[in-house]
Amino acid sequence: MELIECNKCGKCKEICPSYKVFMSEAFCPRGRLYLFNLLQEGLLPESPALKERMLSCLLCGSCFSKCPLGVNVPGFMYEARQKINKDLKLFLFKYFSLYPHLAFTGLKILEKISPIRFFLQKIKIVPTQLMDKLRVFDKSNELTKNLRIFNKIKPKGRVALFLGCSVNYLMPSITEALIDLLLKANFEIIIPKQSCCGAPLLAAGFKEEMLSLALKNVNIYKSFQIDGVITPCPTCAHFLGFHYKELTGEDIKILNFADLFDNSDNIFQEIKSHSQIYFHVSCHSSNYIKDTDKIAEIIKKQGVSLEKKEGCCGFAGLFSFFFEKESMDILRKKVLEYEKADMVISSCPNCIVQFKYAMRNKKVMHYIEFIQKNLLKGE
Repeated sequence: MELIECNKCGKCKEICPSYKVFMSEAFCPRGRLYLFNLLQEGLLPESPALKERMLSCLLCGSCFSKCPLGVNVPGFMYEARQKINKDLKLFLFKYFSLYPHLAFTGLKILEKISPIRFFLQKIKIVPTQLMDKLRVFDKSNELTKNLRIFNKIKPKGRVALFLGCSVNYLMPSITEALIDLLLKANFEIIIPKQSCCGAPLLAAGFKEEMLSLALKNVNIYKSFQIDGVITPCPTCAHFLGFHYKELTGEDIKILNFADLFDNSDNIFQEIKSHSQIYFHVSCHSSNYIKDTDKIAEIIKKQGVSLEKKEGCCGFAGLFSFFFEKESMDILRKKVLEYEKADMVISSCPNCIVQFKYAMRNKKVMHYIEFIQKNLLKGE
């Protein structure tokens, strides 16, 4: 990647989630870009302070989407993370991506063995609140250990699903809701055995391992005769459609959920709702995928009063693992902002992890679940 010079206009600074909690120039996009440039030129040696600044970027894409020059700061942060020395936590992210089944099984076991859990939390290998966040979910065995196929007579099309780890291991209800909606709209569905998209690998600086996983996923999905792939996770969508193409030359065609439905389907019903419903648009949806306007339109057409909200929830994968306090600070601001909401729906499973933990007095669900439970016509 060729470094494009930043003109230091500061537009990125005012929208950067990490700058708002660290309140230091070195923790904003232009500051990190300056440090990265020094690192590239060999003028700045690696240090714990430099590593902290490179890892504290949430990779949310807000700076990239708003930059007048199109400087891809997250791309440079990925590059910087490949260069830094890897510690135990980064290797944990590596094996989480490569073996998600073992990772989630291990977390379930840790829940039941308090002394080990407390020890790992004390030495800061496992974030203090991670187990509390995951305890909110059932953590049933994943639904896609083997290939699943749903056939239709004279189908409207054929799609494959890429679920993402959070959905596959924590929120199988999103998968079932998505299957129900697509079958009602007369689509054939293929769900291959699931792997991680590789986002945690690249975020932790393991580019080669991410490339290997990407090629594996590309080969699996290109082996099917499909119109494209649907994923309920915007981070996965961004990786499958953008990073795969950028890094391997191959991509997986991502379909916008809302584009699969039209008025002729006649599968949705109007409802009377006086609830205050907030639609939390995740960072990757807002800055990269840009798919939520059409989704909000489908919901509003059925008579639902919906208010779109943007802004980071503080999860950001690796960020919430390394910077738990700052992650929770960002989350608290969102909780206050959403205080008047009766229900929060989101475009991102990882945002749902945050909100279900912090707002247990409110209904929190994925927009796919909301549409399926409230707007889909009965038999």
